[in-house]
Amino acid sequence: MFCGECGTQNPDTNQFCKNCGKPLARRQAAAPVPAYQPAPVPAAPQFSPPAPALSVPYQHPVAAATPAAPPGRRWNWLGMVSIIPGVLSLGILPLILGLSAILLGIAGTFMFRKTTGRIGISGIIGIILGIAAVVMTIVLT
Repeated sequence: MFCGECGTQNPDTNQFCKNCGKPLARRQAAAPVPAYQPAPVPAAPQFSPPAPALSVPYQHPVAAATPAAPPGRRWNWLGMVSIIPGVLSLGILPLILGLSAILLGIAGTFMFRKTTGRIGISGIIGIILGIAAVVMTIVLT
């Protein structure tokens, strides 16, 4: 299904465009088909020359050999990695690990948003843990 506003292709299950957020218009159901339709009279076969072969655009061999990612769920790996220093920063090296959790969380969130159009919650969790560790370090010292 294509968005009527920006032209982005969306899955048929989406109610809103993944690019611009506008509501997607549903297709109207086709008119009901009458119960009886007379069979068409077969026409005499007409022979035509074969259609010319379609030209296929060039695709680099490495790009052709690399399988495309399945359209299913994608993981925010960088966001998930940001949770690790975020949790560790609450106990050891809070300033260093807290700042690294913040940076990894920001990078993971932006990269995930760029590739999928959604916000990765794991990057947000890493950012929050990193900020909490940094604030606790500043307040307690």
